[in-house]
Amino acid sequence: MSTNNPVANYLGAGETVVSNLLLHHYHDLGMTTGELVVYLEFKSYADRGVLNPEVTLIADHLHTSAKRVFEQLQSLIHKKLCLQRTRQADGKEDVYYDFSPLLLKLAELAEKRDASQQQEQQTSQREDTFNKIEVEFGRPLSPMEMQVVNDWFDKDHYSAEVIDLALREAVMNSARNWKYMDRILRNWQEHNLKSVDEIEQYEKQFEKSRLKHTANHPAAIKGPDIPVFKLNDLWKQKGKDAK
Repeated sequence: MSTNNPVANYLGAGETVVSNLLLHHYHDLGMTTGELVVYLEFKSYADRGVLNPEVTLIADHLHTSAKRVFEQLQSLIHKKLCLQRTRQADGKEDVYYDFSPLLLKLAELAEKRDASQQQEQQTSQREDTFNKIEVEFGRPLSPMEMQVVNDWFDKDHYSAEVIDLALREAVMNSARNWKYMDRILRNWQEHNLKSVDEIEQYEKQFEKSRLKHTANHPAAIKGPDIPVFKLNDLWKQKGKDAK
């Protein structure tokens, strides 16, 4: 009902919520701007429970002809973005337009875009990791070394952050080679450490346990000098023993 209050009239007209994904990517679905507006008109009625609004009324809103609106609806059907369905209402059969295929394709588009962006990010991270390793090693990687690093990503599913951390550990221990890095990564994997946070927490817990053991066994201080190894040092020592 219209009133003399413009704000009340505005609020009383209701609102139609539109996904930004649709607004930004309707062209990617093959929709024209005219078809988008027709869909929005039908959605505005569907949101109020009216599935089969008069096409002539929609045409009047868009300042176009009913024939043009029907043409755009047929185009949407041809593009598999809309279906024409029938239903029984008040003992009579009527026709309405179902735009669920449009929403399904929109969801699939979003999924593909997310997967594509994730792939691009992973490719960028991998290239960055290769560059960091070559810089720290002071030379290009051999084909065999490149395959090893690729396997870390593809077969072992180590994240770029974890591989970078293993590289940092290798550099800090003056062991700039992929075998040492591989031993570090295997050690973390054996302890089910999959993220940088988990690794850092493990190292802190290890250091805390070591300090507690030292405090509980003060007599050990009276013996010969024994170097205090951090977790990284232990891995280095294990590597030497393995040789």
